[in-house]
Amino acid sequence: MVSEKAGYLIEFFSHLMTERERRARQHVVATVKATGRPYSPSHAAVRTDCQFLSHDPEVLSLLSEGVDAFIERTAQRILDEHPDTVTFNNCPRCGGLARTPRAKQCRFCKFDWHDTRPS
Repeated sequence: MVSEKAGYLIEFFSHLMTERERRARQHVVATVKATGRPYSPSHAAVRTDCQFLSHDPEVLSLLSEGVDAFIERTAQRILDEHPDTVTFNNCPRCGGLARTPRAKQCRFCKFDWHDTRPS
């Protein structure tokens, strides 16, 4: 299972992915949509004419160990190469990771840290 932080990085910092990583992610999404099943490196997509499916061996090699391993490796690379760019939006009360970088309410403890209006 993909860690919460890795999923967060792939979702909200995808602009820091390499072109090959982006194409691998597109390949996974297109395969899942075409087959209606979870991605597996061993199954072939039903629609081979889809522009988002890749036949590039370098792209497919990124997915050879499965989607979870791809996400974890990509997230770690992003963290290693862009430590000053990546920020996690953690709850100031409990430290839980917020759903989005701009969220202002914790999904765990429900603490709300929206700015209060001046009187």
